[in-house]
Amino acid sequence: MSETFLAIDFGTSNSLVGAYHKGQRVEALALDPKAADPTLLRTLLYFPHADLCYYGAEAIEQYIEQDMEGRLFRSFKSHLPNQAYLGTVISNRILTLENMVGIFLLELKKRAEKALGTSIENAVIGRPARYAMDDVAHGFALHRMQKAAQFAGFKNVQFVPEPLAAAFDYRRDLTQEKLVLIGDFGGGTSDFTLIRMRPENFRHEDVLAIDGCPLAGDALDSVFMSHRLNEYFGAKSRYRLPLSDNVLSMPYAVTQRLNHPAHIVHLKEKDTYEFIREVKKSSITEKDKAAIERLFVLIEDQQIFPFFEHIEKTKRDLSENANSNFKFNYPGIEVYEGFSQTQFLEWSQNTREKIFEGLDRCLSSAGVTSEQVDLVCLTGGTAKVGFIREELEKRFGRERLQTQSHFHSVLSGLVESAKFWSEGLKVIE
Repeated sequence: MSETFLAIDFGTSNSLVGAYHKGQRVEALALDPKAADPTLLRTLLYFPHADLCYYGAEAIEQYIEQDMEGRLFRSFKSHLPNQAYLGTVISNRILTLENMVGIFLLELKKRAEKALGTSIENAVIGRPARYAMDDVAHGFALHRMQKAAQFAGFKNVQFVPEPLAAAFDYRRDLTQEKLVLIGDFGGGTSDFTLIRMRPENFRHEDVLAIDGCPLAGDALDSVFMSHRLNEYFGAKSRYRLPLSDNVLSMPYAVTQRLNHPAHIVHLKEKDTYEFIREVKKSSITEKDKAAIERLFVLIEDQQIFPFFEHIEKTKRDLSENANSNFKFNYPGIEVYEGFSQTQFLEWSQNTREKIFEGLDRCLSSAGVTSEQVDLVCLTGGTAKVGFIREELEKRFGRERLQTQSHFHSVLSGLVESAKFWSEGLKVIE
C-alpha cells in the first residue's frame, strides 16, 4: 500500500484536504490560491459548457466573468440520499450525481497529488453520522459516495463519521480521561458523537454513540424562502389552464425546489422550465405574472447563487442582532424585506427540534444524561447560530461548551484517522 493516505473533509459548503504522508501529519493543504483561506475549497462546480468545469473560488470568478451563463452547482452533496435524484443534463451530456461528486473528488485528488508530489490511492473521507433518517436512504448515499470515490481514482477508501473525526482532533490535546460530546454543525447535516476519550490509544469501545440529523445550515437558509421570499418568485401565483375553470396554484414540487439552495438550480431543467412558462401564460393577475417573470430573471440571469448568498448573510446577522434588512438589488429582482430574530426562531422550530432529537438519540443510545457529559466540543459554521448555542448552553451549561476551529477540526481528525490506518487500525469496523 502507498505511503500516502489522503484525508478529505467533503462538505456541503466547503471542502478541505490533509494527509498522512511518509509517516508525517500534513495539515490542511493550500488547494485554492484564489480563496481568502487557501485551505478552504468551496464545494462548487461551474460548467460554462458540458466539456469544461471550474471549482471553488474560481468557479464563482468564472461564473461572473462569463455573464453567469452555464450551470453552477452548490450543495450537491445534499442530494446523495435522494433516490429520485439521478443527476442532470448539461447540453447533451448526462451527468449522474455520482459523477458530479466524483469530478469534485478527482479535482481534490489532483491538487493534493501536485502539492505532495506523489500519486495517491488511499483516502479517508468524512461522512455525516446520518445522510438521512431512513436507514435505506443513508445506505444508498454511502453507496453513491463509494462509487464517486472509485470514479475519482481511489482504490482504497475508509469513510469516517465527521463528528468522530472531530473527537480525534480534540483527543490529541487531552491530559486526562473525559466523557465528551462532539457536535458538528455543517451546511447539510448536524452530527453528534459521544465518546470516552483518554490520552492513550484509541479503542473502538470508547465510541459510545453516533447519531445526527440531515438538517443544518442549508435548511435554516431555506426558511427565509419558504416563509417569505418565495412569494416574489411565483410560489403563490395562481393560474387557469386553457379550457378549464379550475384555479390552480404553483405545484408543491416547484415551490420545494425554489425554497432550497441545492434544488433551485434544477428549475432550469427543460420539463420544469417549460411548465413554468405555461404557468406564466395562464396567470390570472398581472401580479401573478410579474412574480413568475421575476423567477425567470432569477434563473436566466443566473442570480440564484448571489440571492442565496444574501440569505446566508441574513441568517448570520440574525445570530447576533435582533433585526436584519434583506436587500437584493438586481434589475427585475428588487427585493426588500425586514426579518427579526423572533421570526427566524419561529420559522426554524421544526429544524431545531429535529436537530436536537438527533442529540437526544445519541445520549439515549449511550445511556448517558447531559449531566454526565464532561465537555461539549462544537465545530462547523452552523454552530455559530444563536439558538443552537443557547439550546446547548441550556442543556449543558456554558462552562462545558468549547468551540473548536469551525472548519479545520474535522479535517484534523481525519488526518489522525489516516495515521491510524497507516498503522493497520481501522477507525470504523
